[in-house]
Amino acid sequence: MYLRRNKVRCGETRRTYLSIAHNVWWAGEGSKKAQSRPVVVASFGVEDRVDVELARELVAAVERCAPKFPNRRGEGKAATMRVAQEIRKIEPFLKVLASRKLGLSAHLPPGPEREAILDALIRDKLAEPDGISRDLREEAILSSLRDHLST
Repeated sequence: MYLRRNKVRCGETRRTYLSIAHNVWWAGEGSKKAQSRPVVVASFGVEDRVDVELARELVAAVERCAPKFPNRRGEGKAATMRVAQEIRKIEPFLKVLASRKLGLSAHLPPGPEREAILDALIRDKLAEPDGISRDLREEAILSSLRDHLST
């Protein structure tokens, strides 16, 4: 998985959108030749509103915490789509974590501790994705963060 930058032109302006993507080897419809194609797992939104460094760290955390599905040769796209389906359930939470408005980078310690905290936050949300809509408030996220830091 990697942080994908997608540049889009809207009239006179240009915007760059950030997302989590994973390249998969597959043939499209009507094409007999397989090639590497990106599958967007989740979107962070417009780059101006995203803490890019934290987004990179979130991509790595999502990759570590994503569910693992067994797959055989030629089933890469199907397995990636199943992972994407699970990750998209927590996409709103990931957007809030990566937002500059929240400023999560200032609250997290650097290094391996940050990795462990991000992993724990993502694992918690993947385990219980139904509670996301009520946990998107900044206070709830920072409270959850304090809980993880105190343990």
